[in-house]
Amino acid sequence: MNSSVQKIAGCVAFVLLLTGAGQVAAAEREGAPTDTGIATVRVGTDGAPDVERKLGASPCMVPSLTGDTVSYLYNAKDAKGHYFLRLEVNGRVDAITVSKDPPLAGVCYAPLAHTMSLRTEGGLELGATMEEVLRVYGKPMERFAVGSMARFRYVAMLDRTYEWDLVFRDGRLVEWTVGSEE
Repeated sequence: MNSSVQKIAGCVAFVLLLTGAGQVAAAEREGAPTDTGIATVRVGTDGAPDVERKLGASPCMVPSLTGDTVSYLYNAKDAKGHYFLRLEVNGRVDAITVSKDPPLAGVCYAPLAHTMSLRTEGGLELGATMEEVLRVYGKPMERFAVGSMARFRYVAMLDRTYEWDLVFRDGRLVEWTVGSEE
């Protein structure tokens, strides 16, 4: 092969490499989460009256130390197991966590007033595999792993900045949290 053919082949390979890299980056950006709610409650828009109307008045509310935020605590059971739901409300819902383990220990959790799906708006539910989460949300901004535990963190700017924190145990989703602050 003469040197001009080698140069052209090298340029073509370089262009193909750049094009492929751009496609991967674009696919990862498109996978950013957009689901800001679970169990019909949405972070940033719903307030305490909405939480109580949609999930039921909770006798299990825990105020923060500063008194400006209240945690609404619920439990739910379905064919796949027992789940815990925690909603942080400060005027509006600031954060929602659904988990296999109680987010706060030593407090009560009220039953949901209605049977409802605890799937996210994006279709994820506890027990999803890491691969399923990556397919729905794309590559996380941060990823941590220690032993059988792993954590994915996503941040996206929608109508405001939202942050998702997903915890996995043995490759399965055991906790999903979305939060936002103005």
